[in-house]
Amino acid sequence: MANYEELLQKLQDILNVPFQIIEVPINKHTFIKDDEPSHSFEEGDSLYFYLEANKEEGKQMLLSAPAQHVEASERALIEWIISSLHHNADSTEIAKNKEVNSLEQLGSWIQESVDKDKSLPYPEDLRVYEKQFTKGMIPFYLTYEGAHESGISLKALNKLLQSYFDGKVLLVPLEEDRWSILAELGLVLDNTDEDMNQVALQQKMQISIEEELAAFTDGLHEVIANEWVGVFHLSVAKPLFNIVSLPPTISFLREITELGKKFKVGEHVYFPWQFHLERLIYSIPEEERANYLKGMSNSSILFEDETISTLETFFQMDCNVSETAKRLYIHRNTLIYRLDKIKQETGLDVRTFKDAVLVKLTLFMYKVTKTS
Repeated sequence: MANYEELLQKLQDILNVPFQIIEVPINKHTFIKDDEPSHSFEEGDSLYFYLEANKEEGKQMLLSAPAQHVEASERALIEWIISSLHHNADSTEIAKNKEVNSLEQLGSWIQESVDKDKSLPYPEDLRVYEKQFTKGMIPFYLTYEGAHESGISLKALNKLLQSYFDGKVLLVPLEEDRWSILAELGLVLDNTDEDMNQVALQQKMQISIEEELAAFTDGLHEVIANEWVGVFHLSVAKPLFNIVSLPPTISFLREITELGKKFKVGEHVYFPWQFHLERLIYSIPEEERANYLKGMSNSSILFEDETISTLETFFQMDCNVSETAKRLYIHRNTLIYRLDKIKQETGLDVRTFKDAVLVKLTLFMYKVTKTS
């Protein structure tokens, strides 16, 4: 759609004529014939210029002005300007449609590569994205579980993303309610030196990069989650410098998202560098995990909700009794009583490193087996 408000303002400033934009029904008295509108027409004391029509709603948009204040040469010029606006708007729409089709093609290539568990040769048309990856692209994986039966509008989501990133990003549709978001390095990592070569940049990608990505992704999830009703899950990986790395990275992020949901790690935002132990546990065959838990049948206290909550907080606080009690809002002696009870019933004292590791692994086994 052309920017008619801007046109209105410019015409009023230049011609000093009171123009206005109006909507009228499409009927036999209007000047649309055989889908080809006249450029302008007079009716009474007013001059009308055709802007556009919405046939579904049965309305058309017109630009009007007092006929006596617009000369014939000015009328012809306004018709030409409106015609040019239509042409430019059509060209823009074609470009947008071409980009959408290209991103859909990119999504199909990613999805097919993920499904077949190998990077397939990508279509020649996608080589347009290769150059962007040489400077580094941050990949995000977004999923939606929500109340909108029709899903999330790709256009609405894309508009929100452009605003949050303050720049152009690639929103790649995958499966239904699944997207990959690709953003240039500089839009995410504020301190990135654009002139830094790939080797130097990769050397810098340590904890500071992880912290920046985590903070940015938390903010992105908050913005998206506040916009729609439902649950969004978001994961992010470190920068990619080759488009061929994209399918395995998206596959990896999809795995991390599923593990995050199973292990209830984080508040719907997942970072791969936090999932080493979870991935290891999940790689153990289901039957072996089940057999191990059967052997722990005499330790059922470990699987009670209060115990799980207590132990998870205890491990988060690096097995610090005082800090754990504060976090749980209980007296220190109450926490010690709970830990002693676990030791009494299981023979495992989580205040020692060896037993703490064993209990941590057991809880992981329980979680992933329970949700499988």
